[in-house]
Parts: sequence; structure tokens; C-alpha cells
Amino acid sequence: MRKSSFLKHHRKIKIEGTDLPAMLNKCIGEDLKLKDLRWKNPIEISARVTADDHERLKKVAGHSYRITVAYEGGAVPFLKKLKHNKISIIGALLMGALIFYQSLFVAEIRVDGYRSITEADIRNTLSQAGLYEGARKPESYSDIEAAIYKNHDEITWVSIFEDGRLVKVSVAEASDATEAVPEDKRPAGIIAGKSGIIVKVLPLKGNSLVEKGDYVNKGDMLISGRFGTIRSHAEGTALAKVPYKLEFYMEKTRCEFESTGRRKLGVEFLIGDVKIDTSSRHRYEKSLKREKKLIDITEPMPLKLSFSIIEEVDCKEKDMDLKKARKVAEAAVRQYASENFKDGQEIVDTSIELTYTKSLIKACVFLEVIEDIGVVKVY
Repeated sequence: MRKSSFLKHHRKIKIEGTDLPAMLNKCIGEDLKLKDLRWKNPIEISARVTADDHERLKKVAGHSYRITVAYEGGAVPFLKKLKHNKISIIGALLMGALIFYQSLFVAEIRVDGYRSITEADIRNTLSQAGLYEGARKPESYSDIEAAIYKNHDEITWVSIFEDGRLVKVSVAEASDATEAVPEDKRPAGIIAGKSGIIVKVLPLKGNSLVEKGDYVNKGDMLISGRFGTIRSHAEGTALAKVPYKLEFYMEKTRCEFESTGRRKLGVEFLIGDVKIDTSSRHRYEKSLKREKKLIDITEPMPLKLSFSIIEEVDCKEKDMDLKKARKVAEAAVRQYASENFKDGQEIVDTSIELTYTKSLIKACVFLEVIEDIGVVKVY
């Protein structure tokens, strides 16, 4: 059976000397096979020979010619190189194992398709179900999809699939039947859906019936689609400053933590899905934890190293002062706006009035919000 050119031990050589034709005649006489013979110049040629023919050629050449090995190929040299490069082989195997191991973890999550639900809410549900950046990939996403359906009634369809280490989460929500979008081009005008002070009217089709600074009540016509006896479908936007009144309640007393002087040191180490956390062993009845993260990465694999101080504290109840109560109310307003206001609604003025009762603080908040109040009304 003929050996392949890869496995056969061969050498590429360079022969230097005078009277090279005589040298070639000797090779023919000794039945030495020179392959890929090339003349570089009158005193130098190159060729490829087998390892056995190379040893015979050196005897034929004697001291009259200089033979240099430029390259050595075949299975034998390859195995010799592997023998002398054990560290490289081990490194390659470890790198391959590392690449495979990191492929078992989620590097990035993308969420799309949501409208009324925030991405943060969906990600929170995913995290509680065990899917987050750095988590190990589950064998099935059916339990995670079930958790999304359970926690978000608005979602009617969920799809979760992998693209390498990227996990894509696509959702669809039920259509909003109350959204003010005209179903056809029947004659219609635009009326005020809320009461407020007009800031700007932009009629794209139709006649504006109000101006900047006008106060309008809910139901007033803002843009008319009538031109004499002709009726059309009015289009445009009507921005108005709309008042909102909100009420929040907070406890009058609050807990202020004071250190007892007792504390313990904790260490948290995470690699892949292996976790060591000594801080969880130190428990006080009431404590505060301060953490310093030294390493916190998800690629090429989850790796975290942090030190923490667990400090024992006592709770001292104190009355909330006016400055603190106002900050709490402002935070409540921001939370309300993020959950209830849509794109295009802008808070331009905020007024907060605080009232103290025996055990609670009542915050009355007055907002002025600029928004499009136009609603299509068919004639």
C-alpha cells in the first residue's frame, strides 16, 4: 500500500558545489530519486528526497558538495515536534475545555416586543426563574416561559431561543382596544380627551379651533374636519398642560441603624456555577453588609470575587424630618411616572405639600404634565 505524502518522511534539501551535472549523474547511477528538482544558479540546486535517500546522498556527495536540510516533513518529524511541545498541547487542550465550559453559560439576554410592560419587569421575572447574565443555560425554557405568563397577564405569546451564548426573549402583548387610532378615514374631528391649558396645536389636516394659552375642558373640539359643507378626517396633535393630583402616605417614624461595634469579614468567590460564600455563615439579628467587588465578569465565563463586612446594628426609631419626607415623596413621584406615563408625557412642574398626622405623613403632590390630549371623534 502506498504511503500518503503527509505520512512519508521526506526532506527538502539544498545542494551546493561545482560541476552539479556530474553530481546528478552519480545520483542516477545510484538510483537516488530527486523530486521537485530546481536550479537556483550554476552552483546551487534544491530538491526533495526521502529520509533514506538523503543518507545515501550524503555518502555519494562526500566532501565535494555541501548538502543542507531546509525543511523536514512527514509523520515522524511531526510526532517529534509534539513530544517537545507538551506545554503547547496541554495549553491547547485547556483552552478548548475553557471555551466549551464557557459556552454553557449565558453571556447576554435581549428582550423585545414589550409595550406597556417595562423591560426591567420582564428581566426581573427572568432572574427569579433562573435566567440572567452569567447563569448556566437550562435544558429547557418551558418553566421560564410559564413564569412570564404567570407574572404578566398582558403577555399572550413568549419565545425564548439561543444564539450561541446570546439568549433572545421575544414577547407579544394583547392589543390595546382603548388606543385612540382611527380605524378608517370617515369624517372626524379631534377633541380634548382631558382638561388642560393648550401649549401648542399642530393641525396636519383640518382647522385649529383653539390657541396657545386657551383652557379646554374634556370633550371640547380642538381641530375640526369641517370646511363649510365639506367634511374630512382631521389629523394633528394638541399639546396641553394637564394637572395631576397624587397622594402618598409614609410612616412618620423610621428606623436609623447604629453600629454596635461587632463585625465580621466575609468572602464570596464564584467561578462558573460553583460558589463559595463565607458571609452567609455570619448572621446577626440585625446587620448591614458592605461589599467590595474586586472581580465581577461574565465573559469568558462567570467569575466573581468580593470581600464584605457584616456589621451588627441596633434600630433606633426616629421621626422623619421634613427634608427626608420630601425626598421620599419625590422618589414616589418618579416611580409613579415611570409606571404610568407614556412616551411624550413630560412633567414640567411639581408641587409637594406635606401634612403630619399622629403616625403618618401625607404627601399631596400636584403635577403639571405636557401631553397630547387629542382624541379622534367621528361625526
